[in-house]
Amino acid sequence: MKSKLLNVSIIVGSLSMLLFLVAAKGNNTKSKLGYINVAQLWKELPEKQQADSVLLKMKGEFLSYYEQKQKAFETEVMTFKRDSANMTELIKKEKLENLLKEQEALKKFPEQADAELNKKKDELYNPIRVKMQKAIDEVAAANNFDYITDVSIGHIVYARNPEDNILPLVKKKMGLK
Repeated sequence: MKSKLLNVSIIVGSLSMLLFLVAAKGNNTKSKLGYINVAQLWKELPEKQQADSVLLKMKGEFLSYYEQKQKAFETEVMTFKRDSANMTELIKKEKLENLLKEQEALKKFPEQADAELNKKKDELYNPIRVKMQKAIDEVAAANNFDYITDVSIGHIVYARNPEDNILPLVKKKMGLK
């Protein structure tokens, strides 16, 4: 069902683009189309690389903390097993309850850490995306492009004029080499 819907969507999209191009040609108006590889630009942004460093450090801290907590838990379990024969039922019950709580917290931690990382990723990446989009918009407007497509997600399979690739212009606008 999904593949059928996807095929229909592709066909409708292709027909829409074809009708658009025919209508544009029929009006004797010439649209200027440009393209960019946003994924390539994204990889080259120093701000993105800095954000990745922050995220990597944060992930490392989470992993280190988790490993420490896990080792401490394992030590507590071994101690409990070793000493439980000499404990009163009340103390044994309380220690066991505490161990179960700690085990539950350990199970939840990776999910909580992932949520925190995703939140930080959005916080760091969103301003970069906005800056990148602003540069693309400004370059497109300054160079009288009517449309810019992103080749990194496969919207163009043929580009006749390499001059229409605005990646160098956007990189220049953003101060990149």
